[in-house]
Amino acid sequence: MVRLLGSKLILSFCLALLLAGQCQPTLPPTIEVATPTPVLVPPIQPGDGSDLIDRLLEEGVIRVGIWVWPGAEFSPPAFRGFSNAATGGALNGFEVDLAHHIATGLGLELELVEAYPPVLASGKWQGEWDIAIASLTPFDQSPEILTFSQPYSYVPLGVLIPANENEIQTFADLANKKVGVLEHSACQQLLSPAGQTLTVAGQSLLPQAPPAIQSIPLSNLLTAIHHLGEPEGEGETQVQALFGPTPIFQEAIKSGLPVKLAPQANNIGLQPLAIAIVPQDELATNRLVSEINKILTRLRHQGTLAEIYLRWYGQDLSHPQPIAGYKYSEW
Repeated sequence: MVRLLGSKLILSFCLALLLAGQCQPTLPPTIEVATPTPVLVPPIQPGDGSDLIDRLLEEGVIRVGIWVWPGAEFSPPAFRGFSNAATGGALNGFEVDLAHHIATGLGLELELVEAYPPVLASGKWQGEWDIAIASLTPFDQSPEILTFSQPYSYVPLGVLIPANENEIQTFADLANKKVGVLEHSACQQLLSPAGQTLTVAGQSLLPQAPPAIQSIPLSNLLTAIHHLGEPEGEGETQVQALFGPTPIFQEAIKSGLPVKLAPQANNIGLQPLAIAIVPQDELATNRLVSEINKILTRLRHQGTLAEIYLRWYGQDLSHPQPIAGYKYSEW
């Protein structure tokens, strides 16, 4: 009886194993997923030592001069964050992002140097930093010592007015008005008496400026944007309008400030921005400029530049935008 029961148990156990094997789900065949081929950028080879890039490759570091704005509101090109009050916060902004990409493309470590705007525009900064990414416009009339890359951004220019302002509709309506403009900027130059002679690749950036405009230089455009919406007399420097970068003005409008773009002057010109380089210690800059242009072209074709601008402004500034009644040829 015991033997019979044992045999039955063994038989039942074997049958259970057989059924379990038949009920086991069939695994799909292994699918080999191809590893994406990375886009490899060959390292830059040293030259004969006659170009600035040879020194940078030897030192392994590139120092980039930037114009740090005094506030973080409305996404200026470069500003300090406030996540670390003890150190003043990390540097942020689309030009800071670009500086990181340029350094990476050159295979160099990045050192950011906060620079004084008039010195940046003058080109008299040999030895202080190697290149400048600081909202500089490659004017044909720039100091001869400056060499520029191809543009990395095309910033629309417009006129910002109080929300209750109805007289200023067009650019011409700024005649005899007090118009605030960021000091040491290309916009200040454009509104100067010599502004209409300024060109990039032979092209004017703006339509004819209105006569008798009262240009008011401002040390802090971000503060001026706040004051623009305040009642008469409450702002430190009361102006009737601001002339400057439309994307920053649009960010201010999104924040809920009582300001708006002039209806027919919200996109009246384009300001191309380029990286500036000056020779150092009799070293040429031709190869350095060429390598920077290769990086900018690659960033544009890969969509990286567009991603940077979409992150900060929700729009792509890596290509010229059409201006009503005004046509730019390729810069």
